[in-house]
Amino acid sequence: MPLEIKTGRATAGLEHRAQTMLYTLLMSERYGEDISSGLLYYTQSEEVLEVPRARNELRGLMMARNDMAAWLTKRMPKEGSKKEHKETEVEEAFLPATIDDERICKRCYTLDTCMLYRKVREFYAI
Repeated sequence: MPLEIKTGRATAGLEHRAQTMLYTLLMSERYGEDISSGLLYYTQSEEVLEVPRARNELRGLMMARNDMAAWLTKRMPKEGSKKEHKETEVEEAFLPATIDDERICKRCYTLDTCMLYRKVREFYAI
């Protein structure tokens, strides 16, 4: 069973649960056994949570991972082709467009970083 130790904030956020669930997949593949849950330990509160491997949550994580991988793949030049840079050519952003959904973004742990990224993009009109 994977054990994820968190030394920072003592809140079982979605990102901590997701990381623990993904570790169950990695261990299942590595050891050829069904790993149905993992443990999440918060050092500040000394709390231990069992995180079950939830099918729908894992499905959502894999879909998000596939979307990001597809986006990154499109950015890479194809083998054998030389991408010429022209002054009029607009370069793609380094990261995909932000979500910009108040309901989704309200409790996101990267809200400050995301806002800063958006402001920089607007300033430089990337």
